[in-house]
Amino acid sequence: MKLMFPGTLCAVAIAAVVAWRLGGAEGVGVGVGVAMGAGISMLGHEWQQHALRTRPEAAMRAMLVGFLFKLAVVLSGALAFRYLEPVAARVDWRAFVLAFAAGVLAVMVLGTLDSARALRRRNELKESQAL
Repeated sequence: MKLMFPGTLCAVAIAAVVAWRLGGAEGVGVGVGVAMGAGISMLGHEWQQHALRTRPEAAMRAMLVGFLFKLAVVLSGALAFRYLEPVAARVDWRAFVLAFAAGVLAVMVLGTLDSARALRRRNELKESQAL
């Protein structure tokens, strides 16, 4: 069973509780940051896994594009939540950036664990077929 999806749901649920406890602009920043960070990271991870299955030579490019997309989203979000007054009143940009990083980290760790488990199963299958 893949760990990434249920683990990400747990991370988002924990972030929702933290956001609710914080309240106000900080709570909204935490909620938006984790949701965007985790969602974009899941998309990038799945794209990289697809590239590994179909065209392994494009896996590094998929990882790089995913990283650049995350960087662009966190930068544009931080700038928007910092300098656009109507949005800045509702979303704290510092909470957004920290929560975005936490969401990305959660998906990255869980996705790496899933990939390692899949590689181990694939190697075990190859060894059993070779015997």
